[in-house]
Amino acid sequence: MAGTASGRLDGRVAIVTGGGGTNSIGRAICLRYGKEGAKVAVLDVNAQGAAAVAAEVNAAGGTAMPVVCDITDLAQCEAAAKNVAEAWGGRIDILVNNAAHFGGMGAWRPFDEWSVDEWDRMQAVNVRGMWLMVRAVFPYMKAQAYGKVINLSSSTFFEGVPGFIHYTTSKGGVIGFTRSIGRELGQYGIRVNAIAPGFTISDAQLELTKDSPEWYDRNRSVQALSERNEVPDDLAGPAFFLASADSDFMTCQALLVDGGVTPH
Repeated sequence: MAGTASGRLDGRVAIVTGGGGTNSIGRAICLRYGKEGAKVAVLDVNAQGAAAVAAEVNAAGGTAMPVVCDITDLAQCEAAAKNVAEAWGGRIDILVNNAAHFGGMGAWRPFDEWSVDEWDRMQAVNVRGMWLMVRAVFPYMKAQAYGKVINLSSSTFFEGVPGFIHYTTSKGGVIGFTRSIGRELGQYGIRVNAIAPGFTISDAQLELTKDSPEWYDRNRSVQALSERNEVPDDLAGPAFFLASADSDFMTCQALLVDGGVTPH
């Protein structure tokens, strides 16, 4: 895990959606939050993956539990939030909306070759799922008059990546959602910000680009920081900053973390 533990999140309760995976952004954030003292609910549709990451957090001296949830289902989101709050003193302080539909889509395709079902599935997970999770945690954050919501967008929106239209569009929706919901929730002391990662070497990315190894060199060549590709741990620090008191006067913003590909 990158960074030195500071205990800045002691007493905080965090939910990280899409927290499972052996090499994922969600896992990296869960590990960093656990290291910083937060109690971490590792939420994932994959029970085995959620359990494995929760076990890692606990083994490293943190506190975590796995939570199985399909974020496209409001009842499951509400049940998950209730379970987390009941387990840890009635609080939910941090929500990281990281779960996303990404892998298993095959090669890049022209916009009119994606099916309607593929388009709808992408929006359902990547945008509607965030909305449902915010709805689920809102009562707890409102009661505390404080909360942090961190939504994972993507630099693909800022670049306008072709051949990936449904994903790029969904991640643009995350920016719009962040700005609008942040304006609505500010009156309750809830801060809402987004992180837009660049081309990150996660398991999902490795699967997507397994037949296109040139993408790794291509992305390094357009980064201002070109010595290496981005990895999941590169997102753990920004996610910690947005969860900590250091960002308390930030809301409705998007942080691009892509090595300088898209200055913003």
